[in-house]
Amino acid sequence: MSGERQYDHCAYESYIRDLGQEDSTLRAAFRTAFFEAMRSELTARQYEVLRLETVEGMNGKEVAARLGITQSAVSRHKSRGMKRLRSLLSYNLELL
Repeated sequence: MSGERQYDHCAYESYIRDLGQEDSTLRAAFRTAFFEAMRSELTARQYEVLRLETVEGMNGKEVAARLGITQSAVSRHKSRGMKRLRSLLSYNLELL
């Protein structure tokens, strides 16, 4: 794991751990804000790929079939979307 990616992962884990100690209202607000950020910051295709995989539990092959794209395109959209989300989370964690 690269140094930057490891830092992002550690920061994310710490944030989630801290978030778990907060009340459910804060968690609900975070979840709403996170999905709004996903919709506004990701391309429509990146958002749809990540939503289908994480929320609906589909695998790459199923997502590709549903969206009428190749599995490599699914992988690209997922990778780029996750990179963008990591960047957003890192930025927001620095503000805390």
